[in-house]
Amino acid sequence: TVLVALDDGVYEFTYGAIPEGSNLNPKETPWICTRHEIQILPDSKIFSPANLRSAQDLEGYQNLVEYYMRNRYTLRYTGGLVPDVYQQFTKKQGIFCNPTSQASPAKLRLAFEAAPFGLLVEKAGGLTSDGVTGGSILDVKITSVDQRTAFCCGSRNEVIRFKEYLGLTSD
Repeated sequence: TVLVALDDGVYEFTYGAIPEGSNLNPKETPWICTRHEIQILPDSKIFSPANLRSAQDLEGYQNLVEYYMRNRYTLRYTGGLVPDVYQQFTKKQGIFCNPTSQASPAKLRLAFEAAPFGLLVEKAGGLTSDGVTGGSILDVKITSVDQRTAFCCGSRNEVIRFKEYLGLTSD
């Protein structure tokens, strides 16, 4: 299964998924568009907090995680960017937060992880943050192949909440 950002939105393609009752030859396992124009809802009750060690240094992040717990959000955490963000496309909601601090530096690579997922999320109606200025991850200039970054993406209103709690001001 892959997600692809096209001009009019995000599409999911699955290899070898032959719809029941179709005339497709099962010996030729084609890519089938299984979902089209996927939208991430602006509100969410699912959160994926990454780099929780940074909450020891960032009071705003600690307060945000406590907010999620107090308000009974569903925790979705696998320790992996791909499954945690992909769930946003499956459930059509969610937030993945990966802020950084001096003691807990960035691990996500901008060119190969944060920016590609950021494009998919924004194309599906979600929002992203670079976790530093509050601006879109897509506005961060790639300066090296191994450049690391903080990252937040998901349901629009939840990313806005993330930026507010962390004191990030850019829209």
